[in-house]
Amino acid sequence: MLKHLTKVAQIGCLSLFFFLPSRVDAQLMTDQKIRVAGVEREYHLFVPDDHHNAPVVLLFHGHTNSSDELIGLSGKRAPQASFRVWLDIAKKDNVILAIPNGRYVSRREKGWNDCRADAPTNSKADDVLFINKLLDSIVDEYKANPKQVYATGHSNGGHFAIRLAQEIPEKITAFAAISASNAANSECKDANIPVSALVMNGTADRFLPYSGGPMMAKRGDVLSTAGTLHYWIKRNGTDPFAEMDKLPDTTVKDQSRAEKYTYKNGINNTEVVLFRILNGGHTTPSIQVRNRRLLLRILGNQNADIEMADEVWSFFKTKKK
Repeated sequence: MLKHLTKVAQIGCLSLFFFLPSRVDAQLMTDQKIRVAGVEREYHLFVPDDHHNAPVVLLFHGHTNSSDELIGLSGKRAPQASFRVWLDIAKKDNVILAIPNGRYVSRREKGWNDCRADAPTNSKADDVLFINKLLDSIVDEYKANPKQVYATGHSNGGHFAIRLAQEIPEKITAFAAISASNAANSECKDANIPVSALVMNGTADRFLPYSGGPMMAKRGDVLSTAGTLHYWIKRNGTDPFAEMDKLPDTTVKDQSRAEKYTYKNGINNTEVVLFRILNGGHTTPSIQVRNRRLLLRILGNQNADIEMADEVWSFFKTKKK
């Protein structure tokens, strides 16, 4: 059973107005807790008024970040702060958002146990069990739609979304990996259940090499973005050739542009989509939430032609088990 109202943040109130979209006026239940295998795990939960048969979207923060930083509760402009746009989407389209916290990998840093066997700084927690139990609780308590469960995250959070599609594919309808790719040295077992996949990677990402290989800071090796796509195209049985859309380059100052490649007609109506962010860095594309200059110097260019959350939701909402 979920423990509610440990702390409640009223979205749109004055104290949070700077960090959260003012159009969201429902309640976000923060610091919720669930005990999994004797360990207390934390998460935030957004539940719309009309939650019966609602879709569920899981949002995962990156390595060293937190669920607070992901949706703007911390007061820090985190690299993936544009995920707070999901709160607007959830209010508008009656979506349940589950925003879990990873386990500590040091005294102050949180992260996820994703598929990278050669990333020694990954958490060792059984995060798949945590999410499995959390989803069961949400479906049971709020009568959410188990056939519309989606997972997305940035960097380590994106890698973990891939792990969920590998290890509990019967529960994940689709996933979106932002600045993330399949592990080259994977500790996860390959599944064969089709799961629609979206990948959104920057070609100038210094942390996650677009062409594959070792990640920065000894965070393990990854497949190239092309290799990652090949895996999901083959697994889902989609068309081998994509429909390509060169998206409008509306913001010259961001020094990047976006292309979209869609592989259709997969098993059980699955699809695979690539957003190729030309000259994009280790960032989440956003029109509404811009990274500070210092972050851009570290992470690289942030595309401003598309809104990551809107593009991912447009992909998710058409997918059903």
